[in-house]
Amino acid sequence: MNLMERIELKMIENKINRQVTFAKRRHGLLKKAYELSVLCDVEVALIIFSNRGKLYEFCSTSKYTFLLCVCVCFCRSEMGFVFLDV
Repeated sequence: MNLMERIELKMIENKINRQVTFAKRRHGLLKKAYELSVLCDVEVALIIFSNRGKLYEFCSTSKYTFLLCVCVCFCRSEMGFVFLDV
């Protein structure tokens, strides 16, 4: 494949393949957030919800953990997820 070719982004129809892709990409995104915070000395907060409402989060400093919790609670209430303690 030529480097200039673009892959069309569309939802993965196969549920198992979609879940595997989500897990791999989620891990990669969390790793990139950590690397960005370390390499560039910046503060990073990342919130990911799965299609089942499971929370995955990263916060580079404890300073913003409370703010992250508030955002998570707000997002869950707006999206109609059952509130779970964070």
